[in-house]
Amino acid sequence: MYKINKRGQSTVEYVLLVAAVIAVMIAFTTNSGTGLRSELNSTLSDAAGQMSNMSGRLAGSEAGTNGSSAASTYTVNAATQ
Repeated sequence: MYKINKRGQSTVEYVLLVAAVIAVMIAFTTNSGTGLRSELNSTLSDAAGQMSNMSGRLAGSEAGTNGSSAASTYTVNAATQ
């Protein structure tokens, strides 16, 4: 039987990995306002806004400002699990 040389396969995998990393770096360092960078910024700002909204809602529920106590806000219906 022939002995399979995996050294070449590993080299190709590393070259492809390095090429992918370089491509991502180029995509993020271009000065165009459209594309990957703007989509990522939009996604991150939306997520930050939603987290801020949720933290405000949680702080309000702990203080009881929404008309319910914190304990009643986090009840779990056993029938749905």
